[in-house]
Amino acid sequence: MPKLNVVVSGFLGSGKTTFLLNSLVERYKKERIGIVVNDYGEVSYDKLRLYKESLKVFGIEGKCVCCSGMGELLESLNNLKDVDILLMEASGLSDPYTIREAFETSGFVPYTVVCLVSGDEYRNLIDEPIFRAQIENSDCVVISKCDLFLERSFEDLIDLLQGKPYFLSYGGRVEEDFFLFLSAEKPKTFEAFHKEHKRSDRFVQTTIPLKDTYSMETLEDFLRNLPKSILRVKGFVRVLESPLPMGINWTRNYLSWEPMDKPVDSFLTFIGYRGFLLPPLPLPVRRLKEEKMIPLGEYDAREGIGYLKGKAVDESFLVEGLLETGLNYSLVITTKESFECPFHATNRLYVNPIFEDVYNLSKTLKRETFDGGVILWDIPDAYASYLIRELPHIEFFHFGRHYLLPKASLSLRIRTFQNSPFIGPQARASNSTKGDQQGRDLPKAKSPKHALH
Repeated sequence: MPKLNVVVSGFLGSGKTTFLLNSLVERYKKERIGIVVNDYGEVSYDKLRLYKESLKVFGIEGKCVCCSGMGELLESLNNLKDVDILLMEASGLSDPYTIREAFETSGFVPYTVVCLVSGDEYRNLIDEPIFRAQIENSDCVVISKCDLFLERSFEDLIDLLQGKPYFLSYGGRVEEDFFLFLSAEKPKTFEAFHKEHKRSDRFVQTTIPLKDTYSMETLEDFLRNLPKSILRVKGFVRVLESPLPMGINWTRNYLSWEPMDKPVDSFLTFIGYRGFLLPPLPLPVRRLKEEKMIPLGEYDAREGIGYLKGKAVDESFLVEGLLETGLNYSLVITTKESFECPFHATNRLYVNPIFEDVYNLSKTLKRETFDGGVILWDIPDAYASYLIRELPHIEFFHFGRHYLLPKASLSLRIRTFQNSPFIGPQARASNSTKGDQQGRDLPKAKSPKHALH
């Protein structure tokens, strides 16, 4: 996925293409850039201008992406997942709210929505609903064509923005402060809390490294209550609800979470007006609750069932088959804090229940081959789902506490009460009546004993 996505909106004639060329394309010319241009006209003059720069450009012409052009927008986004920088020039008559939704549908997170406002024309548009919607649904405003008028003449425009950050552009070249607001890059060093890494006349950036895990809910409450002098928050966080580290992107109009498939340094960067006061961060999670961590892909929280080769089957029916046949495979993956696995395996591998270790384990197992399946015994279900997703060539037998994973060859819960067939020795007898009633959807000639091998 691109590391920076920018949507440029603005009413007709606001200078969007010139801004794209002279500010964004010029700034990121050493990166692989992809551009989507939506023009309401039948022939896109803006797209032709960008083609001349030898850029990867997709045009949506003669329609607005807010309605009839949505399908073409989704197709264009799908063709641009290999670029470093994704830029979109919206039609002068489109509302960026709909475009933001389209980005999310395609798996992109629109990093910043920029609204261009022509400093010499805005007074004629103040009563235009689309003009106001474009400002309202943007993260920041660039006042264009400042070389054509005196700065003191747009004080009423600043009042219209109601505190939204704005930047000046001369001949399509925006002031440097804009890129501080836009920046998607992590500071190269972490020196101390509240250390200012970049300075400008109006804005300051403060980065805080994080070592703990936080709740997404408490973080969202924290962001909603930040002082108005803080304009943007971005970074990566370990969260209670996800097995993957999450990228966070917040402005006063928008909050997005984006899962990261690789380990990343955890930090939050705060950008605001010089002199802003940062309130204390919310308290971290002191005790991880595995049931709060949602598995990746398909999962099932219902009681009384298990999964065999993707089909829900009565739990007792599966347990009966396991007790008759047992599982004898080459590898059991578990943790040192787990209950002892009752199944035989030639090798036993312990993994720490943190994403970095599970990620490294998946990289190692990608190079390995196994004669039979691999047992995932009492590791957090969400991390088990990650291994199942990343290693489709391995047949996994999953035994967890909270969630069932249909993508595993077999998925059952570990019962921690005394009569558990996997924990206590007293419950080796199965409830065959219950199995007959709820497991009868399986072919009668195919018992668990045979189905497991």
